[in-house]
Amino acid sequence: MKTDDGLFELEGACSFHPEAFGGLGKKEEWKYAPLGEVGDFANPFKPSNSSRILLNGSEAPEGKAEKLLTPRDKVEAAGFASVRRAFPIQMPAGESEIKVINEGGRDAAFLSLDFIEAKKSDALLTFEGGGEGVYFLDVKAGPRSQVSLTVLCLNGGKKFIYDATRLGRDAKVKRNLVCLGEGFTRYSSGAYFTAPGGEAEMNGAYFACGHAYTECRVRTAHSVPGCKSRVSYRGALLGAEARSAWVGESIIGKGGRGSDSYEANKNFVLTPGAKSFSEPRLEIKNGDIASAGHSSSVGYFDPDQLFYLGSRGIGEEEAKKMIIAGFFDELFSQMGSKEAEKEFKDFCRKAGV
Repeated sequence: MKTDDGLFELEGACSFHPEAFGGLGKKEEWKYAPLGEVGDFANPFKPSNSSRILLNGSEAPEGKAEKLLTPRDKVEAAGFASVRRAFPIQMPAGESEIKVINEGGRDAAFLSLDFIEAKKSDALLTFEGGGEGVYFLDVKAGPRSQVSLTVLCLNGGKKFIYDATRLGRDAKVKRNLVCLGEGFTRYSSGAYFTAPGGEAEMNGAYFACGHAYTECRVRTAHSVPGCKSRVSYRGALLGAEARSAWVGESIIGKGGRGSDSYEANKNFVLTPGAKSFSEPRLEIKNGDIASAGHSSSVGYFDPDQLFYLGSRGIGEEEAKKMIIAGFFDELFSQMGSKEAEKEFKDFCRKAGV
């Protein structure tokens, strides 16, 4: 186990050895996922090395990098055991762009992004292509850094992505995630405070269409005093076979005095038969906090809204598009990422919503 694991007071199994987790079954971490899609990734495999990692249009150099936290599920452990390529990237101040492109093959890769102390950085990371893969993203936000990192998961294929951000003293981090497409995506992300004064804002939008399955897991771990986290995710489903799951977990440890935490998830089911699962969790291990809370919802079109818009001469299909746009507009305003908003709106137009 890595030394950082002890900072975050997380419970449950953790190991770099896949066999330590036993079978998949319907354990807590897999209770929503279609296990038929997961089974092939439960054991180490030979990676295809088919993924191209581009930094500002050029091939990113390979090197040595160390994983931030010990794997906490079987696929994560098996995936990390399969990794043969690591990409340690010293992130520059200002704007930058990273692309992970896998058009075919089953791959595994590890990216480590180190954001400079007391610098302001704005980065866009895109996963695209129809290939399969397990990807690891470890982010270090140096003391007093101001980091905005937007991650786009596009197209089909099958992706398991494990993403951890470690915040230094007084670091301010905005993490945006957009998952779109008709494939299988399981995205696990976390914000871990290692020194006082950190602030983490975790935003996410996902849209599952057709036979897609999208699962987003978000964890914030307050293990030191005076840190703040805000989590806001919204999702939509289109198609009777579309499925999504969101699991949010906020942990305020014994050392997290004065913590301020809130997480929210809202889901919009556009088609009868589609299913969305939403599960917020809050664990508090000390009695001296500033604030903590959570909320979640799964809803459908409101007949009153449709009636009101219809009374103003707006047809039903156009009214539905307006309601969907309004549902996500507030979230994209929080994100502040033009690239994320453009990708999302382009996807909605192609999907006819």
